[in-house]
Amino acid sequence: MKKTFLLVAVVILFAATDSFSQFGNSRAILTGTGDGRNTTFTATAPCDTGNTGFAGVILANLDGVANSPFYCLDLCTGISIGDTTKDSASTIPQAIYITNTYFPARTSYPGKLALNTNEACAVQLSIWHFRNGLDPNTDVGNISGTDDALIKARAVEIINDVIANGGSTVQDATLEIVYSGLDDIYIRTLDTAGNPVAINNIALSIVGSGTLSTYNVNTDGTGNSPLITVSGASSGDEISANATLQVPGGTTYSGLNNVLQLLVLGRTTTAIRTATTTWGALPVELSSFTANTTERDVNLNWSTLTELNNSGFDIERKACSSDGWTKVGNVSGNGTSNVSHNYTFTDRNLSSGIFTYRLKQTDFNGNYEYHNLNGEVTIGAPNTFELKQNYPNPFNPTTTISFDLPVNGNVSLKVFNTSGKEVATLVNETKSAGYYNINFNASNLSSGVYYYRLGSKWSQQSNEDGFSKISCFLNNYILKGGLGRRSAFLLNSFHKK
Repeated sequence: MKKTFLLVAVVILFAATDSFSQFGNSRAILTGTGDGRNTTFTATAPCDTGNTGFAGVILANLDGVANSPFYCLDLCTGISIGDTTKDSASTIPQAIYITNTYFPARTSYPGKLALNTNEACAVQLSIWHFRNGLDPNTDVGNISGTDDALIKARAVEIINDVIANGGSTVQDATLEIVYSGLDDIYIRTLDTAGNPVAINNIALSIVGSGTLSTYNVNTDGTGNSPLITVSGASSGDEISANATLQVPGGTTYSGLNNVLQLLVLGRTTTAIRTATTTWGALPVELSSFTANTTERDVNLNWSTLTELNNSGFDIERKACSSDGWTKVGNVSGNGTSNVSHNYTFTDRNLSSGIFTYRLKQTDFNGNYEYHNLNGEVTIGAPNTFELKQNYPNPFNPTTTISFDLPVNGNVSLKVFNTSGKEVATLVNETKSAGYYNINFNASNLSSGVYYYRLGSKWSQQSNEDGFSKISCFLNNYILKGGLGRRSAFLLNSFHKK
């Protein structure tokens, strides 16, 4: 039986320069579909079998700019009209190349198919090839219209071009905070080709004890602003610059709703971006700071070139929906060293959401500075309905029961004795897709073996006139004339001491 939504683990790599980061603040609200074709996928396709979806341009309102074009980055991820996505400032080389070389970024070039609907479909299939391993020839069945063979052949042409020319494409920062002397900074603005560009009304802020000589600047034709003097700042104060300027095509946008879809901006456009830097850099030179995800775990890796009096690093995390930072771990430093050192930390068992990370590096005198991850980390919804073994087991008197919910639905989690009598209801409500940990206190139960059962019901609506969703693979289920409802149950046991 097919799942209403199916998500694959999201693995995105982010990089950061030493104590500087750029990230996005723009929002895109999905409004509909543009050029493209409805496409049927074969049983060999990634994620699921026998599905029909839309392959092409998805339209969104991007910071007030209507009909901004996007492509789906993940074949397996469902989206709906009205969903909101946020610029994550992360990128994938092949997607950067495709979205800056092909339609809709360009409308006339050698090899382009005459119909934009066909070209957009081929472009989308090529993106799914690099993200999900889709083979246009074996994984794609019928395409609406009469140009199936033409579109598939075009997708293969684009894939071959990307392999030959686009595998190492990168984006340069378009907004930077640059140090000039001991107490001065200035702002640099560039276009997506790395050329200087004049930008007005750049808003500045500082968090900490320091003040700035001005909180609003413009850059001129050189791409540089006048100098800004920083007064009274302490080590660790964070300076930010916020501006409306070019966001490069190929930038990944992460969903903010229950289903955390990923989109890729189809062409360079104008939206909001932010750059930050930490004042008072200490003598620890960071050469890289990256993150990748494995299901619910975030793996952080960073390297130093040199260290002086380095006590260690606090790892801090902030959810996209929160304003506060939480310390999640600590890794000891290497004191004083002139050779490179590599560090790693894994933040485990996160719930679905969008997160950012920073390192608080502290020396033995108590001075500290922050190093920010350049980009955000997305933990998507699980791809299976699963009930985990409780931990600890045996236990007395409390234990934790975890379960994965791939779709929104009504969920019940109940505990039974060996006679089948219900002794506790832990969950009985509608839950969003995601990962859950439920604490169970069994202090009122006697020692023995008990069973716990997870039950879920979920439904999906579809219209006679078309799809109710415009997913990066539309609906896995196509239901006509009303409501489809499914149920699933899982059973497990534990022992109370």
